[in-house]
Amino acid sequence: MDEFAFRKGCTYGTVLVDVEAGRVVDVLPDRTSETFATWLTEHPGVEIICRDRATAYTKAVKEAAPNALEVADRWHLLQNLSAAVEKTCHQHRDCLRWLARSPPVSSRWERRVLVTPRARW
Repeated sequence: MDEFAFRKGCTYGTVLVDVEAGRVVDVLPDRTSETFATWLTEHPGVEIICRDRATAYTKAVKEAAPNALEVADRWHLLQNLSAAVEKTCHQHRDCLRWLARSPPVSSRWERRVLVTPRARW
């Protein structure tokens, strides 16, 4: 499942896709938890829901399909990983700059005794 724009910035809907069959199952007129919960109630037997992290969808799944397994889709996993890496690099930018300016380490022994500015980490 994912949301999409009928009209960007104005009206959004939800597309439901059977990932195994590779086909669209349904298109919901909005992206509210009530609409999705109603759809889940009318279509019992949903076992796995692949979705983004929108709270409206979480609420609907807990209400209408509490036994369904929720999983994050690949695109959102990569987006979240990218954001976490970027945030971490930003937080440690001074240390990364220091390491980039350090002379290269030539031997295994030197790598073990290389002192990094741990106080900054």
